[in-house]
Amino acid sequence: MNRNKYQRLSIEEKEIIRKMTINGKSLNEIKKITGLGKTTLYYNVKDIKPRQWRKLIVNLTDDKIGELIGAFAGDGSYYYAKFTGNYRIRYTLCFSRDMEYAKYLIDLLKSLNLNPFLFKREHQNALDICVNSLDYINFIKKFLEWEGKKTYSIRLKKNLDEYDNDFLKGFSKGLMDTDGYVEVSNVSCGCTSERLIRNLAEIFDKFDIKYKITLKKREPLRKNLFLIRVYRASLEKYKKTIGFSNPYKLQKLNSILKNGDTRIWTWAAKSQTLNTNQTILYPH
Repeated sequence: MNRNKYQRLSIEEKEIIRKMTINGKSLNEIKKITGLGKTTLYYNVKDIKPRQWRKLIVNLTDDKIGELIGAFAGDGSYYYAKFTGNYRIRYTLCFSRDMEYAKYLIDLLKSLNLNPFLFKREHQNALDICVNSLDYINFIKKFLEWEGKKTYSIRLKKNLDEYDNDFLKGFSKGLMDTDGYVEVSNVSCGCTSERLIRNLAEIFDKFDIKYKITLKKREPLRKNLFLIRVYRASLEKYKKTIGFSNPYKLQKLNSILKNGDTRIWTWAAKSQTLNTNQTILYPH
């Protein structure tokens, strides 16, 4: 249709859209033909083509479910859009480093019978994996809870002993794949939710992975950051027990392990010198 972007649809144009819908064309097909947005199309045919919701089918293993929940705890968010009636869940990743990992998460979401899509924000070096599903956010809330702003209070909903070990390993992996990072000689995770870091510490305890927790005090108006760092001596156990699904981070971890003992002294020296705004809370 040759029309101005902001021009209202004429009666004739609306009728054409409705006829194509009645004849069995999908909204995506009509979008390609007309150049109109799906929201506009749906608004004009919703009385004859009710929105089709996909049913969530939970057929992933416990460790893979754990990864999706851990990744949401780290870099996930959701909101309800009143205009479209969508509950949108979003995983926000780094555009320059996490594209392969994004494809991995998309495959996991598709295995739940969801319909994820990718939204690239190259100017912000970010990409979003989005899913519209009330069932999925309700599924996430079976494992996680928070009050107010998610980032500050997100944590596991139940005590650790109520979760399967495979789920806990996957949860740790998903959290480290998103909020974790690989430093010069160790792997770390930083969150503003102290209880989430405590969850991760308890999981490390369960699998005998040695670590320390520090508090990084930040400038006013910014929440303090809780950091957990795996000791160099536990990196092999960390990789074997938890590891990374994010190829970028796994490659960096392998590089540290390949360098062997040459990194141990460097780490030991640095670990004794904290910035003035950092306090060791819990070495273990």
